[in-house]
Amino acid sequence: MKMMKNTRNISLALLIGLIFLQCSTDKKETPKDSATVGEITLGVDESFEPLMKAEKTAFEEQYKYAKIKYKFSPENEVIADMLNDKIRGVVVTRDLTAKEKEIFTRKSVTYRSFNIAADGIALLANKSNTDTLITLADLRDLMVGASSKYTLVVDKANSSNLKFLLDKLKISSSEKLHVVAAGSNPEVIKQVKSDPRSIGIVGSNWISDGDNPASLGFIRSVHVMSVAEGKGMPYTQPFGYNLALKKYPLRREIKYILKEAHQGLGTGFLNYVSGDLGQLIVLKAGLIPLTRPITIRTYQINQ
Repeated sequence: MKMMKNTRNISLALLIGLIFLQCSTDKKETPKDSATVGEITLGVDESFEPLMKAEKTAFEEQYKYAKIKYKFSPENEVIADMLNDKIRGVVVTRDLTAKEKEIFTRKSVTYRSFNIAADGIALLANKSNTDTLITLADLRDLMVGASSKYTLVVDKANSSNLKFLLDKLKISSSEKLHVVAAGSNPEVIKQVKSDPRSIGIVGSNWISDGDNPASLGFIRSVHVMSVAEGKGMPYTQPFGYNLALKKYPLRREIKYILKEAHQGLGTGFLNYVSGDLGQLIVLKAGLIPLTRPITIRTYQINQ
């Protein structure tokens, strides 16, 4: 009789333990946000700060109970934060590397990656500089010190702007770079305004929105250089038509990478940015929508 009583006590204790464990697990896994309600933090590469601020403002005006917070940092830093569960998703210029994908596979965590827009790396010259044409070979010479005609100014030494150029121009890690880091895209523009020998490297989003007073102020204070793939090839600038038809040599695509197992606020914001209204904001910002079709028309202007 005593043994039966002990057995019942053990069974009761195990049952209580299982119930407690189940309650704890359910509580932990219950999402605190939905597609239009809640609060999350996303990491955004600094090149796309103007665009993503505009997307956030419009989204939160439509969905009053949603709160999007941003961490603006170089893309490698925000991707690392996402891998370490500090943020829900990122807006960057590259997909995950094989090693980064392996981390998700090892943890049995899925992620989604979407191309939401296209922009370009803009090269800026001082207003007094009348030489506003440059080939990729000339740019490479400046970067590796084969030419000292101008000083190249970037936002940060670990920025996506610089990394894109290193990959595009096939500059190896063993080659010494001749660039100056100003600290941010606006600081790059500021330095170009004050130094006739500087060429600034920024994301075109900072100078492409004709309705944004800050963007207008930036573009009116500098020259946007025209870039050619090589000698004898057409020179183009990082705006509209040239980005849409992939004519600009330094064009790149903007990715929204999301780590979210449920239909949460990260998914809701992604759907908004990829939808009609979000893509209109992309177009208004002077960038190219990638989830909605656009129409290109040719007009002849009579002088």
